[in-house]
Amino acid sequence: MKNKNILLAVCGSISFYKAFEILSLLKKNGANVKVLLSDGALKFATSLGFEALSDGVLTSTNENWVNGLDHISFSKNDLLIIAPASANSINKIANGIADNIFLQTILAASCPKIIAPAANYNMLDNPATIRNLKILKDDGFIIIEPTIKTLACGDYGKGALNEPWVIVETAKRVLNQDKFYKNKKVIITGGPTTEKIDDVRAITNHSSGKMAKALADSFYYAGADVVFISSIDFNAPYEIIKFNSSNELYNILNQQKVNLDDILIMCAAVSDFICANPKYGKIKKDQMGDRIELKLNIDILKNLNLKCKKIGFKMEIDAKNALDNAKNMLINKNLDAVCLNILGDKIKFGSNETKISFITKDTIIQTDLTSKELVASQITILAKNI
Repeated sequence: MKNKNILLAVCGSISFYKAFEILSLLKKNGANVKVLLSDGALKFATSLGFEALSDGVLTSTNENWVNGLDHISFSKNDLLIIAPASANSINKIANGIADNIFLQTILAASCPKIIAPAANYNMLDNPATIRNLKILKDDGFIIIEPTIKTLACGDYGKGALNEPWVIVETAKRVLNQDKFYKNKKVIITGGPTTEKIDDVRAITNHSSGKMAKALADSFYYAGADVVFISSIDFNAPYEIIKFNSSNELYNILNQQKVNLDDILIMCAAVSDFICANPKYGKIKKDQMGDRIELKLNIDILKNLNLKCKKIGFKMEIDAKNALDNAKNMLINKNLDAVCLNILGDKIKFGSNETKISFITKDTIIQTDLTSKELVASQITILAKNI
């Protein structure tokens, strides 16, 4: 979002205060943000607070064509976000009504548009509002559905403004669309597996799931239909399916519907070994003996039924043999690419930085040591060529 020009349009809604958080998040992500306030919004707040946080505010009280405070100047942006959007504004915008500077600015905007409704659920469920939201969707508006909760009026229903972080994540997706990933499913697995010894003890590892989450975010921003299969809980605007054991992960993957051009990225840290005879309950110390019998775990990538492009992750400690091992993995598991990372002083479990070698049958591309988010964005670009 760095240096992107965004207009945040705020309607008269009791959720107006969340617009400050939306504005703050947009600015933290590097965007240039101007604010458009409706007359209804001015009943809840003055423009002063928005002026302190933004790159300019336009209202019906400060219009000035000489100083660029006009609906044409403010309509020229990379993205328009209407949040919160009142039922009144939704119905007017859908029908092209522009009887004030707020609506005139929105009508003049030719950039992509996000609209996040917030109103009493009866107002949003009114046939007129339902019809007009459909019109807006058909006209290209991205609708961010309200959430179900107890509303300010005391009623309980679907009418509360969605979370500010969801709105900002959606904005990132709109601003970073890649035509290559449109209607393409990308399945990403992440986090450690947990293999039971008994109902209390388990075999697991130190994977944080951070790299997988960064990949899921990056492919989501690029426009892919992301399915994130994770053993760790994360907040995300895309589908997350939870797993614990490698067997659960294997079964979930085999239930996925994919096309040949879809992509599976196997970033989960799957245990190589599992307990040969897991027990119910808790094994008493004096019954356990001095050893636990283990057996080799199933190789998920080798045994999957999914017919799509596949990218595996390979973690190594032995730098001398790491590249040969990754190339063998590429061939033996019939992968399209392998992401190799080598643990060391700077690359550790749970770290925020990494570097990988992106290996295909024809090329090896090395990334720099940088944030996992930037590495994920590079993998998103490299994956287009597998």
